[in-house]
Formats: sequence, structure tokens, C-alpha cells
Amino acid sequence: FYEQPEKNKKIETVSKLNDQSLIKDESTSSIIENIQYLSFDSIGNEYEIKAQTGEIKSNNSEIIYMKNVSAKINFTNSESIYITASSAIYNSKNYNTNFSKNINISYPEHKIECKKLDLLFSENLAILYDNIIYTGSKTKLFADRLEIDLITKNSKISMNNENTKIK
Repeated sequence: FYEQPEKNKKIETVSKLNDQSLIKDESTSSIIENIQYLSFDSIGNEYEIKAQTGEIKSNNSEIIYMKNVSAKINFTNSESIYITASSAIYNSKNYNTNFSKNINISYPEHKIECKKLDLLFSENLAILYDNIIYTGSKTKLFADRLEIDLITKNSKISMNNENTKIK
């Protein structure tokens, strides 16, 4: 999704907050309601993430702790991917996002559930792990780890224990 820039080549990105309601907290953080970030890479792929609430701690304003999250990756040359989760940690500088709890991923004819998902745009990689259940049009499988290259869409499925088979 995120193409590494050549030297002296600028990646155009847009990051914004929509319909934000900032609630001041007496501690060292702020809560934002109805948060939305939108970013684009240099080849036109779009990443949109929304959350019911986001918490920004004053000691690191690039990290947003989100609740009730939905995300969409719109690829210029393939189908979109939709993600929902109970929570996520979003880095507004590099767009890397760590989803957790009640994760559902869907794209045409594919559905995946897991406990954790790391979208690492800095490495063009999605890593799904912990109790993965993949359902396709003719297949259902259970695994511990699934890595997907966001550029080539190639994937690698594995178990934590080499002696355990993927079901």
C-alpha cells in the first residue's frame, strides 16, 4: 500500500480529522469523538480509518488509541479491503495501525477473523495473528499467523508450532 519513496521524491499524503469533537480531559490526554483519518500514497491507493473515539496522549500526539474502529483500503488496481475492530492503535505519521479485539476483515469472497492485525504500511505488510479463521467461497481454514504483502497480495500462512498443521 505504501510505496517507499525514492530519494528526493515526495509522497503526497493527506491526513485530516472530520467531525471532530475534542473533549478536554483533566489528565495528560485528550479524547476525540467521531475521528477519521484519510491518506493516499504516491500511486493513488487510499487508506481511511474511522473510530467512534480516539485518545491522544500529550506525550506522543502521533499515536491515537481508537475504539470501535472501521478501516478501508482502496487499491487502485484491485478490490477494496474492509476492516472492523473493537480497538486500534494508529500512528498518524506512518499510518501503521495495530488492530485488536473482534477483528473482521472482508473483501470479495473472503472473510477473516482474528484477534490481532498489524497493518505495517512502512513495510507494505499486513500481519494477522492469534486464532485466525479464514472463510473463502470453498475453503475454511484455521491458523496462527497470516502475512500478506500489500503490493503483490502474496500471502504466507503458518502455525506458531512447526509440528502443528494448519486446519
